[in-house]
Amino acid sequence: MASLHTFIQDYEWHLARLEELRALLEERRAAARTELERAARPGAHDRLAAQLAAIESAIERIDRGLYGACRRCGTFIPLTVLFQAPHEQRCPDCARLTAKEMAA
Repeated sequence: MASLHTFIQDYEWHLARLEELRALLEERRAAARTELERAARPGAHDRLAAQLAAIESAIERIDRGLYGACRRCGTFIPLTVLFQAPHEQRCPDCARLTAKEMAA
């Protein structure tokens, strides 16, 4: 059985990763807002608006304590996925299922 000290260390490690992801999301939100203001084509504007909405939703999920859990099945999304796409709200399995459903 792990000691309390080990649990605290794990908690602090995860909290630090969460703060890194929050900072990454904040940077991407600022960049998306800038791009959105400069977007001239309607298609680009819609794509950037959707991207910005996904980023803001991820930040809101951090604030509510739900970030990192798949919105579809509730399992944890791997950190490697979140660092590549911090706005992702589905685990890899659910993302594949959704892609198949959309293709059908």
